[in-house]
Amino acid sequence: MIDNKGKNIRHVKNINRHVILQFIRDNGPITKVEIAAQTSLSFTAINNLVDELIREHLISETGYDISSGGRKPILLDINPDAVYTVGVHLSASTIKSAVINFRGLPVVQEEAKFDSTADRDTIVSRIIQSVESILSKSKLPRERFVGIGVASPGPLDPNKGLILSPPNIPGLASVPLRDILQDRFGMTTLIEKDANVMALSELWYGAGRGLNNMIYVDADIGIGSGIIFNRKIYQGFPYGAGEIGHGTIDLDGPRCNCGNYGCLEAVASGMAIIRRAGEEIRRGVGSELAAKYFEREDAVDIGAIIEAAQRQDPLAVNLLNESARYVGIALANVINMITPESIVIGGLLVNECPDYFKQIKGIALSRCFATFHKDSMLQPSELKHQAGVIGAGTLGIEQYLSNG
Repeated sequence: MIDNKGKNIRHVKNINRHVILQFIRDNGPITKVEIAAQTSLSFTAINNLVDELIREHLISETGYDISSGGRKPILLDINPDAVYTVGVHLSASTIKSAVINFRGLPVVQEEAKFDSTADRDTIVSRIIQSVESILSKSKLPRERFVGIGVASPGPLDPNKGLILSPPNIPGLASVPLRDILQDRFGMTTLIEKDANVMALSELWYGAGRGLNNMIYVDADIGIGSGIIFNRKIYQGFPYGAGEIGHGTIDLDGPRCNCGNYGCLEAVASGMAIIRRAGEEIRRGVGSELAAKYFEREDAVDIGAIIEAAQRQDPLAVNLLNESARYVGIALANVINMITPESIVIGGLLVNECPDYFKQIKGIALSRCFATFHKDSMLQPSELKHQAGVIGAGTLGIEQYLSNG
Protein backbone atom coordinates (compact mmCIF):
# COMPACT_ATOMS: atom_id res chain seq x y z
CA MET A 1 0.00 0.00 0.00
CA ILE A 2 1.33 3.47 -0.96
CA ASP A 3 1.96 5.75 2.01
CA ASN A 4 0.33 8.92 0.66
CA LYS A 5 0.44 10.56 4.08
CA GLY A 6 4.23 10.28 4.15
CA LYS A 7 4.47 11.65 0.62
CA ASN A 8 2.24 14.60 1.50
CA ILE A 9 4.33 15.41 4.58
CA ARG A 10 7.53 15.41 2.51
CA HIS A 11 5.86 17.55 -0.16
CA VAL A 12 4.69 20.14 2.39
CA LYS A 13 8.13 20.16 4.00
CA ASN A 14 9.81 20.81 0.63
CA ILE A 15 7.39 23.66 -0.07
CA ASN A 16 8.16 25.19 3.33
CA ARG A 17 11.91 24.85 2.74
CA HIS A 18 11.45 26.68 -0.56
CA VAL A 19 9.47 29.44 1.13
CA ILE A 20 12.16 30.00 3.76
CA LEU A 21 15.05 29.88 1.29
CA GLN A 22 13.23 32.21 -1.09
CA PHE A 23 12.49 34.66 1.69
CA ILE A 24 16.06 34.66 2.97
CA ARG A 25 17.42 34.96 -0.58
CA ASP A 26 15.18 37.95 -1.32
CA ASN A 27 15.43 39.72 2.05
CA GLY A 28 18.52 38.48 3.90
CA PRO A 29 20.18 39.02 6.25
CA ILE A 30 16.96 38.43 8.19
CA THR A 31 15.83 36.94 11.51
CA LYS A 32 13.49 34.01 12.19
CA VAL A 33 10.99 36.39 13.77
CA GLU A 34 10.87 38.49 10.59
CA ILE A 35 10.35 35.37 8.47
CA ALA A 36 7.47 34.27 10.75
CA ALA A 37 5.90 37.73 10.62
CA GLN A 38 5.85 37.82 6.82
CA THR A 39 5.02 34.20 5.94
CA SER A 40 2.23 31.82 6.94
CA LEU A 41 4.66 29.45 8.68
CA SER A 42 4.72 28.93 12.42
CA PHE A 43 7.80 29.90 14.40
CA THR A 44 8.28 26.23 15.39
CA ALA A 45 8.29 25.10 11.75
CA ILE A 46 10.68 27.90 10.82
CA ASN A 47 12.97 27.07 13.73
CA ASN A 48 13.15 23.37 12.76
CA LEU A 49 13.69 24.01 9.06
CA VAL A 50 16.27 26.74 9.65
CA ASP A 51 18.27 24.33 11.83
CA GLU A 52 18.09 21.76 9.03
CA LEU A 53 19.15 24.27 6.36
CA ILE A 54 22.09 25.37 8.51
CA ARG A 55 23.20 21.75 8.91
CA GLU A 56 23.07 21.39 5.12
CA HIS A 57 25.16 24.61 4.80
CA LEU A 58 22.51 26.19 2.55
CA ILE A 59 22.12 29.13 4.94
CA SER A 60 24.37 30.51 7.65
CA GLU A 61 24.25 32.75 10.70
CA THR A 62 25.85 36.07 9.76
CA GLY A 63 25.62 38.16 12.94
CA TYR A 64 23.08 39.73 15.24
CA ASP A 65 20.25 42.19 14.77
CA ILE A 66 19.53 45.06 17.15
CA SER A 67 17.78 43.80 20.27
CA SER A 68 14.40 45.18 21.33
CA GLY A 69 14.97 43.72 24.78
CA GLY A 70 16.58 40.41 25.75
CA ARG A 71 18.94 38.42 23.55
CA LYS A 72 19.95 39.83 20.19
CA PRO A 73 18.22 37.90 17.38
CA ILE A 74 20.49 36.00 14.97
CA LEU A 75 20.62 37.14 11.34
CA LEU A 76 20.35 34.49 8.63
CA ASP A 77 21.54 34.66 5.02
CA ILE A 78 22.13 32.42 2.02
CA ASN A 79 25.49 30.64 1.95
CA PRO A 80 26.68 31.52 -1.57
CA ASP A 81 29.24 28.69 -1.61
CA ALA A 82 26.79 25.94 -0.60
CA VAL A 83 26.53 24.48 -4.10
CA TYR A 84 27.40 25.46 -7.65
CA THR A 85 25.93 24.86 -11.09
CA VAL A 86 27.06 25.39 -14.66
CA GLY A 87 24.90 27.62 -16.82
CA VAL A 88 25.12 27.53 -20.62
CA HIS A 89 23.23 30.01 -22.82
CA LEU A 90 23.10 29.28 -26.55
CA SER A 91 22.13 32.00 -29.00
CA ALA A 92 22.35 32.19 -32.80
CA SER A 93 26.13 32.66 -32.80
CA THR A 94 27.33 32.69 -29.19
CA ILE A 95 27.84 30.25 -26.33
CA LYS A 96 27.88 31.91 -22.92
CA SER A 97 28.94 29.68 -20.04
CA ALA A 98 29.35 30.39 -16.33
CA VAL A 99 29.78 28.76 -12.96
CA ILE A 100 26.86 30.03 -10.85
CA ASN A 101 26.92 30.04 -7.06
CA PHE A 102 23.96 29.48 -4.72
CA ARG A 103 23.22 33.21 -4.66
CA GLY A 104 22.85 33.23 -8.44
CA LEU A 105 26.07 35.12 -9.14
CA PRO A 106 28.51 34.08 -11.89
CA VAL A 107 31.80 33.08 -10.25
CA VAL A 108 33.60 32.47 -13.55
CA GLN A 109 32.22 33.13 -17.02
CA GLU A 110 33.27 33.20 -20.64
CA GLU A 111 31.83 33.67 -24.10
CA ALA A 112 32.68 31.85 -27.33
CA LYS A 113 31.54 32.38 -30.91
CA PHE A 114 30.41 29.60 -33.21
CA ASP A 115 29.02 29.27 -36.71
CA SER A 116 25.30 28.63 -36.41
CA THR A 117 25.29 27.02 -39.87
CA ALA A 118 27.89 24.43 -38.82
CA ASP A 119 27.02 20.75 -38.60
CA ARG A 120 25.78 18.99 -35.47
CA ASP A 121 29.10 17.49 -34.37
CA THR A 122 30.94 20.80 -34.67
CA ILE A 123 28.38 22.73 -32.60
CA VAL A 124 28.07 20.02 -29.93
CA SER A 125 31.87 19.87 -29.68
CA ARG A 126 32.00 23.66 -29.11
CA ILE A 127 29.38 23.39 -26.34
CA ILE A 128 31.34 20.59 -24.62
CA GLN A 129 34.55 22.63 -24.89
CA SER A 130 32.82 25.61 -23.25
CA VAL A 131 31.64 23.51 -20.28
CA GLU A 132 35.06 21.89 -19.87
CA SER A 133 36.75 25.29 -19.98
CA ILE A 134 34.50 26.91 -17.39
CA LEU A 135 34.80 23.95 -15.01
CA SER A 136 38.58 24.06 -15.31
CA LYS A 137 38.73 27.82 -14.75
CA SER A 138 36.58 27.58 -11.62
CA LYS A 139 39.15 25.28 -9.90
CA LEU A 140 36.24 23.86 -7.87
CA PRO A 141 35.94 20.11 -7.15
CA ARG A 142 33.23 18.37 -9.21
CA GLU A 143 31.39 17.20 -6.09
CA ARG A 144 30.47 20.84 -5.35
CA PHE A 145 28.36 20.96 -8.53
CA VAL A 146 24.72 19.89 -8.51
CA GLY A 147 24.01 20.15 -12.22
CA ILE A 148 24.28 21.76 -15.63
CA GLY A 149 21.53 23.93 -17.08
CA VAL A 150 21.25 24.82 -20.76
CA ALA A 151 19.20 27.66 -22.23
CA SER A 152 18.58 27.15 -25.95
CA PRO A 153 16.41 28.72 -28.62
CA GLY A 154 13.27 26.69 -29.15
CA PRO A 155 11.42 24.71 -30.08
CA LEU A 156 12.66 21.98 -27.78
CA ASP A 157 11.37 19.19 -25.57
CA PRO A 158 12.64 19.79 -21.99
CA ASN A 159 11.20 16.48 -20.79
CA LYS A 160 13.32 14.47 -23.23
CA GLY A 161 16.19 16.95 -23.21
CA LEU A 162 15.87 17.21 -26.98
CA ILE A 163 16.38 20.29 -29.14
CA LEU A 164 13.82 19.97 -31.93
CA SER A 165 14.18 22.40 -34.85
CA PRO A 166 15.60 25.82 -33.86
CA PRO A 167 15.28 27.95 -37.04
CA ASN A 168 18.35 30.04 -36.22
CA ILE A 169 20.65 27.10 -35.30
CA PRO A 170 19.70 24.36 -37.81
CA GLY A 171 22.74 22.27 -36.82
CA LEU A 172 21.12 21.50 -33.46
CA ALA A 173 17.93 20.03 -34.93
CA SER A 174 16.95 16.76 -33.22
CA VAL A 175 20.03 16.79 -30.98
CA PRO A 176 19.59 15.06 -27.55
CA LEU A 177 21.84 17.64 -25.90
CA ARG A 178 20.79 16.82 -22.33
CA ASP A 179 21.89 13.20 -22.60
CA ILE A 180 25.11 14.12 -24.41
CA LEU A 181 26.20 16.52 -21.65
CA GLN A 182 24.96 14.28 -18.85
CA ASP A 183 26.97 11.33 -20.17
CA ARG A 184 30.04 13.46 -20.79
CA PHE A 185 30.19 15.22 -17.40
CA GLY A 186 28.31 12.86 -15.08
CA MET A 187 26.08 15.68 -13.80
CA THR A 188 22.31 16.07 -13.81
CA THR A 189 21.60 18.17 -16.91
CA LEU A 190 18.47 20.17 -17.69
CA ILE A 191 17.53 21.90 -20.92
CA GLU A 192 14.96 24.66 -21.28
CA LYS A 193 13.89 27.31 -23.77
CA ASP A 194 16.05 30.44 -23.48
CA ALA A 195 13.23 32.89 -22.73
CA ASN A 196 11.90 30.55 -20.02
CA VAL A 197 15.19 30.54 -18.13
CA MET A 198 15.50 34.30 -18.51
CA ALA A 199 12.09 34.57 -16.89
CA LEU A 200 13.26 32.24 -14.09
CA SER A 201 16.41 34.29 -13.45
CA GLU A 202 14.44 37.55 -13.23
CA LEU A 203 11.98 35.85 -10.85
CA TRP A 204 14.75 34.64 -8.51
CA TYR A 205 17.26 37.45 -8.74
CA GLY A 206 15.98 40.34 -10.86
CA ALA A 207 12.95 42.48 -11.64
CA GLY A 208 10.50 39.69 -10.75
CA ARG A 209 11.61 39.12 -7.16
CA GLY A 210 8.63 38.58 -4.86
CA LEU A 211 6.17 37.92 -7.70
CA ASN A 212 4.18 34.76 -8.36
CA ASN A 213 3.14 35.30 -11.98
CA MET A 214 5.08 37.18 -14.66
CA ILE A 215 6.10 37.15 -18.29
CA TYR A 216 9.57 37.77 -19.66
CA VAL A 217 9.95 39.07 -23.23
CA ASP A 218 13.29 38.75 -25.00
CA ALA A 219 13.59 41.45 -27.68
CA ASP A 220 16.82 40.46 -29.38
CA ILE A 221 17.97 39.11 -32.75
CA GLY A 222 14.85 36.97 -32.41
CA ILE A 223 11.82 37.59 -30.17
CA GLY A 224 10.66 35.12 -27.55
CA SER A 225 8.93 35.03 -24.20
CA GLY A 226 8.75 32.92 -21.07
CA ILE A 227 5.82 32.55 -18.68
CA ILE A 228 6.04 32.11 -14.91
CA PHE A 229 2.90 30.80 -13.20
CA ASN A 230 2.89 30.18 -9.43
CA ARG A 231 6.66 30.75 -9.41
CA LYS A 232 7.26 27.91 -11.91
CA ILE A 233 8.02 27.94 -15.61
CA TYR A 234 4.77 27.38 -17.49
CA GLN A 235 5.57 25.12 -20.43
CA GLY A 236 2.07 24.66 -21.80
CA PHE A 237 0.88 21.40 -23.31
CA PRO A 238 3.14 19.78 -23.98
CA TYR A 239 5.93 22.41 -23.83
CA GLY A 240 5.44 25.15 -26.43
CA ALA A 241 4.02 28.06 -24.41
CA GLY A 242 5.40 31.56 -24.79
CA GLU A 243 6.13 31.78 -28.54
CA ILE A 244 5.08 35.42 -28.72
CA GLY A 245 7.53 35.98 -31.57
CA HIS A 246 5.49 33.69 -33.80
CA GLY A 247 2.10 35.28 -33.27
CA THR A 248 0.87 37.01 -36.45
CA ILE A 249 1.10 40.79 -36.14
CA ASP A 250 0.93 41.78 -39.86
CA LEU A 251 -1.42 39.82 -42.12
CA ASP A 252 0.57 40.77 -45.22
CA GLY A 253 3.99 40.69 -43.58
CA PRO A 254 7.17 38.96 -44.73
CA ARG A 255 7.87 35.25 -44.39
CA CYS A 256 9.30 34.24 -41.01
CA ASN A 257 12.01 31.62 -40.39
CA CYS A 258 9.28 29.44 -38.84
CA GLY A 259 7.49 29.30 -42.23
CA ASN A 260 4.56 31.56 -41.30
CA TYR A 261 4.01 35.10 -42.60
CA GLY A 262 3.83 38.36 -40.66
CA CYS A 263 5.07 36.99 -37.30
CA LEU A 264 6.17 39.51 -34.67
CA GLU A 265 9.72 38.16 -35.08
CA ALA A 266 9.56 38.71 -38.85
CA VAL A 267 8.64 42.39 -38.52
CA ALA A 268 10.16 43.55 -35.22
CA SER A 269 13.20 41.45 -34.24
CA GLY A 270 16.84 42.40 -34.67
CA MET A 271 16.88 40.25 -37.82
CA ALA A 272 13.88 42.14 -39.17
CA ILE A 273 15.46 45.52 -38.41
CA ILE A 274 18.64 44.51 -40.27
CA ARG A 275 16.60 43.32 -43.26
CA ARG A 276 14.55 46.52 -43.32
CA ALA A 277 17.70 48.66 -43.12
CA GLY A 278 19.03 46.99 -46.27
CA GLU A 279 15.71 47.43 -48.07
CA GLU A 280 15.48 51.13 -47.23
CA ILE A 281 19.11 51.87 -48.13
CA ARG A 282 18.72 50.12 -51.51
CA ARG A 283 15.57 52.19 -52.04
CA GLY A 284 17.65 55.35 -51.65
CA VAL A 285 16.72 56.46 -48.12
CA GLY A 286 19.48 58.66 -46.73
CA SER A 287 21.47 57.30 -43.78
CA GLU A 288 24.97 57.28 -42.35
CA LEU A 289 24.70 53.49 -42.71
CA ALA A 290 24.53 53.62 -46.52
CA ALA A 291 28.27 53.88 -47.21
CA LYS A 292 28.99 51.00 -44.83
CA TYR A 293 26.23 48.92 -46.41
CA PHE A 294 27.41 49.38 -50.01
CA GLU A 295 30.98 48.58 -48.98
CA ARG A 296 29.94 45.36 -47.23
CA GLU A 297 26.29 44.53 -46.59
CA ASP A 298 26.86 42.43 -43.47
CA ALA A 299 28.65 45.37 -41.81
CA VAL A 300 25.22 46.85 -41.11
CA ASP A 301 24.37 44.57 -38.20
CA ILE A 302 22.09 45.34 -35.27
CA GLY A 303 24.97 46.86 -33.29
CA ALA A 304 25.71 49.33 -36.09
CA ILE A 305 22.02 50.26 -36.35
CA ILE A 306 21.72 50.84 -32.59
CA GLU A 307 24.86 53.01 -32.61
CA ALA A 308 23.50 55.02 -35.56
CA ALA A 309 20.19 55.52 -33.72
CA GLN A 310 22.07 56.84 -30.68
CA ARG A 311 23.58 59.45 -33.04
CA GLN A 312 20.00 60.25 -34.19
CA ASP A 313 20.36 58.81 -37.69
CA PRO A 314 16.78 59.14 -39.05
CA LEU A 315 16.63 55.71 -40.70
CA ALA A 316 17.97 53.87 -37.65
CA VAL A 317 15.66 55.78 -35.30
CA ASN A 318 12.62 55.05 -37.49
CA LEU A 319 13.44 51.35 -37.72
CA LEU A 320 13.75 50.98 -33.94
CA ASN A 321 10.55 52.99 -33.41
CA GLU A 322 8.70 50.77 -35.88
CA SER A 323 9.95 47.65 -34.09
CA ALA A 324 8.97 49.03 -30.66
CA ARG A 325 5.49 49.83 -31.97
CA TYR A 326 4.91 46.24 -33.09
CA VAL A 327 6.22 44.81 -29.81
CA GLY A 328 4.11 47.26 -27.79
CA ILE A 329 0.96 46.22 -29.65
CA ALA A 330 1.76 42.54 -29.07
CA LEU A 331 2.24 43.18 -25.34
CA ALA A 332 -1.06 45.07 -25.11
CA ASN A 333 -2.72 41.88 -26.39
CA VAL A 334 -0.84 39.83 -23.78
CA ILE A 335 -1.93 42.18 -20.98
CA ASN A 336 -5.57 42.03 -22.05
CA MET A 337 -5.49 38.24 -22.26
CA ILE A 338 -3.37 37.26 -19.23
CA THR A 339 -3.06 40.33 -16.95
CA PRO A 340 0.21 39.20 -15.35
CA GLU A 341 1.64 40.86 -12.27
CA SER A 342 4.53 42.08 -14.39
CA ILE A 343 6.03 41.89 -17.86
CA VAL A 344 9.82 42.13 -17.76
CA ILE A 345 11.43 43.05 -21.08
CA GLY A 346 15.05 42.31 -21.88
CA GLY A 347 17.26 41.42 -24.82
CA LEU A 348 19.69 43.46 -26.87
CA LEU A 349 17.15 45.97 -28.16
CA VAL A 350 16.02 46.93 -24.64
CA ASN A 351 19.37 46.54 -22.87
CA GLU A 352 21.17 48.83 -25.32
CA CYS A 353 18.33 51.27 -26.05
CA PRO A 354 16.49 52.73 -23.02
CA ASP A 355 14.25 54.73 -25.38
CA TYR A 356 13.16 51.48 -27.03
CA PHE A 357 11.76 50.24 -23.72
CA LYS A 358 9.97 53.57 -23.12
CA GLN A 359 8.33 53.33 -26.55
CA ILE A 360 7.15 49.76 -25.93
CA LYS A 361 5.75 50.65 -22.52
CA GLY A 362 3.92 53.73 -23.78
CA ILE A 363 2.30 51.89 -26.68
CA ALA A 364 1.39 48.77 -24.66
CA LEU A 365 -0.25 50.68 -21.82
CA SER A 366 -2.13 52.99 -24.19
CA ARG A 367 -3.63 50.06 -26.10
CA CYS A 368 -4.82 47.76 -23.30
CA PHE A 369 -7.74 48.11 -20.90
CA ALA A 370 -6.74 50.66 -18.27
CA THR A 371 -8.45 48.62 -15.56
CA PHE A 372 -6.10 45.70 -16.34
CA HIS A 373 -2.79 47.40 -15.70
CA LYS A 374 -0.75 49.65 -13.49
CA ASP A 375 2.20 51.76 -14.59
CA SER A 376 4.71 49.43 -12.94
CA MET A 377 3.45 46.38 -14.84
CA LEU A 378 6.13 46.72 -17.54
CA GLN A 379 9.73 46.74 -16.34
CA PRO A 380 13.13 46.52 -18.03
CA SER A 381 15.31 43.52 -17.22
CA GLU A 382 17.63 43.94 -14.23
CA LEU A 383 19.96 41.09 -15.20
CA LYS A 384 20.27 42.26 -18.82
CA HIS A 385 22.77 40.25 -20.90
CA GLN A 386 23.39 37.79 -18.03
CA ALA A 387 19.75 36.73 -17.65
CA GLY A 388 20.19 33.66 -19.88
CA VAL A 389 23.32 32.18 -18.34
CA ILE A 390 22.18 32.89 -14.75
CA GLY A 391 18.77 31.40 -15.50
CA ALA A 392 20.37 28.29 -17.00
CA GLY A 393 22.37 27.80 -13.80
CA THR A 394 19.24 28.40 -11.75
CA LEU A 395 17.60 25.37 -13.40
CA GLY A 396 20.13 23.17 -11.61
CA ILE A 397 19.64 24.92 -8.27
CA GLU A 398 15.85 24.65 -8.53
CA GLN A 399 16.11 20.92 -9.29
CA TYR A 400 18.52 20.39 -6.39
CA LEU A 401 16.17 22.13 -3.94
CA SER A 402 13.16 20.20 -5.23
CA ASN A 403 14.97 16.95 -4.50
CA GLY A 404 16.02 18.09 -1.03
